[in-house]
Amino acid sequence: MATILDFISNLTLETIPKTARRIARLCLLDAVGCMVGGMNYPPLLAMAGTIAETNPGATAIVATPFSSTRAWASFINTHAGTYFDLDDGHRKAQGHPGGVIVPLSLMLAAENGCSGRELLAAIVAGYETAVRSALILRQAGGPRKGSGAWSITGGTAAAGKLCHFSKLQLQNALGLAEYYAPQAPQDRSLASPSSMKEGMAWASYTALTAVELAAAGFDAMDPFLLDASQCNDLGSNWEICSVYFKMYACCRFSHPVLDGLSVLIKKNEITHDSIKSITVQSFAKALLLGRTAPENPVAAMYSIPFAIGSKLIKGKVRPEEMTAESLSDSRILDIAGKITIEEDPELTALFPEKCLARIVLNLKDGTLIKSETLSARGDPDNPYSKEELGAKFLYLTQSLPDRRNAEIFDLIMNIEHENPRNLWQMLQKL
Repeated sequence: MATILDFISNLTLETIPKTARRIARLCLLDAVGCMVGGMNYPPLLAMAGTIAETNPGATAIVATPFSSTRAWASFINTHAGTYFDLDDGHRKAQGHPGGVIVPLSLMLAAENGCSGRELLAAIVAGYETAVRSALILRQAGGPRKGSGAWSITGGTAAAGKLCHFSKLQLQNALGLAEYYAPQAPQDRSLASPSSMKEGMAWASYTALTAVELAAAGFDAMDPFLLDASQCNDLGSNWEICSVYFKMYACCRFSHPVLDGLSVLIKKNEITHDSIKSITVQSFAKALLLGRTAPENPVAAMYSIPFAIGSKLIKGKVRPEEMTAESLSDSRILDIAGKITIEEDPELTALFPEKCLARIVLNLKDGTLIKSETLSARGDPDNPYSKEELGAKFLYLTQSLPDRRNAEIFDLIMNIEHENPRNLWQMLQKL
């Protein structure tokens, strides 16, 4: 039986189904947009400058004039790409693979002179590896681990492939990645949000460290991925095709609520001042996102009430609504204070494969308006179009000079015929 080492080493663009190739291009597009959009936030830009000053090196930090060591540049590139919670996700894995895999893949493809075809194949290898790591962790039980605990192996697999590792080097790198993976206690971090964001930035740093150690001859335990049953369907089941994409700058748990609210607003011409109270009915984990007065931007991203307030008051839930300046908006906070979240056991039973919710508006005139039970847009069975994802990308990257973002969009959508080094350089010239 072929092992995951065989799968990663032998994977080429020609052996990947067309649908998986298409999704890989969209994953690249989405992650690059999220990186540039995150770095446009002044506190993140300032952090990048500090890291560059204290850790000098030659590796570029995306969308800044700064550079740092390879590991610290990887850290801040992933931090920027995941900060606003706009990065892609995977339902069964219960988290985000792309924020670690894509920045590392793009950096190393450019650094090693790899082709666009090699870059896409590495990204696919990374997603297939990361999701199976997540499933191994979920089956093992215990406290839920955040995305950094398993996306690290995806970043390591992609990086090892782009560095043309032997199977032994790849095995050691994956073993190191599993052993050094961030613990990333997921529910604890949801209950107490911070810049850690599920340990993903540290996973990038550590994945690169694992690759460098393996390249230097450091050996490791046999990774669980080597003999886990979750890897038996490699090459026949393409998990990258189950990735979802996001339009709201907040936790995925909020998205079906916001989609339901959008339908009710449009259908019933609802205004925020007509609402007496709001009830959200969802799965048990959604109750972790019940804070009504978030104390920092990340807490706002993990607040269903704040996301609803932003949607009702500003009509959007973008990065601009998740900054420190928005946290004191009394209109948003007033709406948030009117919201209650309740568990529906039937929806809990369907989680994590399904992320479902409904919303009930209690109007001041006594009318009750209830949405359908919805999944969020962007899921594989209700996807965003290429045009919608392109609009998201162009919005997030509008800070780039000389309409460069439109040129980058075209380059990414034809990346199998392009040089990743050109893309990487276009993301540095400011």
